[in-house]
Amino acid sequence: MSLDHNYPQLAIDHHVFSRALDGGALDTCLDYLRRQEIAGTDTAHLACRLGEKLYHDGRADDAVECGRAAFAAAANDNDVAHFCAWLFSNCGRHAEAARAYEQLLAQRPDWIEGYRHASGVLSAIGAADKALDFAIKASELSPDRFDFAYHAGCLLLDAARFEDAVLHLRRAAAIEPSSPYALRALSAALHALGQRGEALTLAVQAGEFALQAADLAPLDTNLVIHAGELLLRAGRADEAAAMIGKALTYDAAEPLLWRLAAEAHGLRDAPDDALAAIEQALRLAPDDADYHLHRGHLLFRRGDFTAAAEAVNRAAALDPASQAAQRARLDLLLANGKLLEATTAGGELLRAFPADQASAEAVLRVLNRRLDTIDGDYVVLADRHHRVPRPPRRPPSLAERCRAQARVVHALIIRETRTRFGDSRLGYGWALLEPILHITLLWAMFALLMHGTPPIGTHFFLFYFTGLVPFHVFVHASTGMMHAVTGNGSLLQLPPVKPFDVILARGLLEFATDLVVASLLLAGFAAAGIPALPDDVWSAAMALSVVALLGCGVGYLNAVLQTLFRSWDKLWNNATRLLYFFSGIFYIPGMMPDWARDIVVWNPLLQAIDWFRASFFASYQPHWLDRRFLVTAAVLSILAGLALERGLRRHLAEPA
Repeated sequence: MSLDHNYPQLAIDHHVFSRALDGGALDTCLDYLRRQEIAGTDTAHLACRLGEKLYHDGRADDAVECGRAAFAAAANDNDVAHFCAWLFSNCGRHAEAARAYEQLLAQRPDWIEGYRHASGVLSAIGAADKALDFAIKASELSPDRFDFAYHAGCLLLDAARFEDAVLHLRRAAAIEPSSPYALRALSAALHALGQRGEALTLAVQAGEFALQAADLAPLDTNLVIHAGELLLRAGRADEAAAMIGKALTYDAAEPLLWRLAAEAHGLRDAPDDALAAIEQALRLAPDDADYHLHRGHLLFRRGDFTAAAEAVNRAAALDPASQAAQRARLDLLLANGKLLEATTAGGELLRAFPADQASAEAVLRVLNRRLDTIDGDYVVLADRHHRVPRPPRRPPSLAERCRAQARVVHALIIRETRTRFGDSRLGYGWALLEPILHITLLWAMFALLMHGTPPIGTHFFLFYFTGLVPFHVFVHASTGMMHAVTGNGSLLQLPPVKPFDVILARGLLEFATDLVVASLLLAGFAAAGIPALPDDVWSAAMALSVVALLGCGVGYLNAVLQTLFRSWDKLWNNATRLLYFFSGIFYIPGMMPDWARDIVVWNPLLQAIDWFRASFFASYQPHWLDRRFLVTAAVLSILAGLALERGLRRHLAEPA
């Protein structure tokens, strides 16, 4: 085996290479292999032998290089693939190990341990689904192996498949009843399924087994912490304190054990012990915001408000996003009688966490205290005269309630107008530009196809106008109203504002915008010399009113469905694209075969467009036009929308 670079290398002599390898000439062998083309099973085996020697010599990178070369040369060889899978796994190259294990399993589908090994490396690279499949297969092929059942159960637990996890973890616990890890995992799965009693029993058993084994091996504090937390949730503070106290004799440097000890002593009404425990936890972990907050609560219960405020402020400084710390500051200000500061802090709390129920309740306590101070029936101590009680307020009449609601809707319309059009330079001009561009595009597309003559009348602009205006009235109202609730969640927290109001305001704004745009377009047509006035003004107004009613009814339905299903807007947008082609905007149904027309006339929007179009062209009176059907559909849609909004009003008003 010559290393002289001036002479070409001959084929590897296995005996010479083996003697060099056994003699410890690892660098010589590695350099020789690097300059050789490794091909074939025999050469791959030599690379594997060198890789094993290098791995045990602590040269993991060089060992991996040999393994890669061997696997590339003879991946189908069982011994080579097996060695490479072992080497890659031990060197932390889990993706390459996974490929090697999958190669082995393709050759040996009955290799049970291979499924377990493959599951481990696949889990390490984040391929959770495939790792889970292999783990379950290994457990099913060998149901009496504890490690297979436990591994599968833990992966199922991580994947939130709690019922399947319980099946495998029960099998693992039956195989090794004294395994605290299996009991702890089974306890977690049962707790997630709501079986709190059995979960607690198993957690306590796991903690006791861990403590019994602590004399022989270091204590796994996670087992005791899990048991202690479940005991505290169950109100069994004495048992939790005893278990945690015993654990602290083995591991007094674990701050979380001291934190749980403080919680347990607090529930046992031992404030001095609780305070001593939390202070010990803080000595071990001085930058943990939760520990400072818990110390603040304990000091607050002892009446030491100054020290409690310092602890809570320290927690808030360590974790500015902590809702619990901000609520604790609010309660401290309230307890000290600082109502003005508490009110200011409450406003900041709601602004930072508008959807937090606990924060809202804390602010409500402050407001109730202020109302008690402001609106109380005072007694003048000097002469003991009682203040005359106020007469009860007369309930508002129906007319007063309607006027109040009209003011709310009017204010919402103004707000929506500013929100929608106030941020762009063109402002309201965008609403006018859309139909103009739309009509121009349709004219450019179809004028040539129809040889300059529209299906009805003499002007393409007017024909497309009569199709687009009803379509836009319906689509703009039904789509705009859809996001009224989700886009105005903060307004719904004001008592006078109801979901009905914000949805209606959005619909009225859309309808008014489309009316203004339609009027401006008609004026533009007239200025251009195009006869633009409808032959039947009353019929045109009725058609637009009915299609607006239909759009508002569907808009109420969409607004409720959007709060229930966040992807509803995507489905509705696709539906409106279909309506564009099946509603007769750029054609008349008379151009279709009879069987097709008999289907599309069931579309209420097509009926609305033909009604509006017939009011502009006296000669166009289609026999399939059914105004009663359109009115019925509009009334039913508005009734269904209002009923659904009223039935789910409380849900709609809740913060998202």
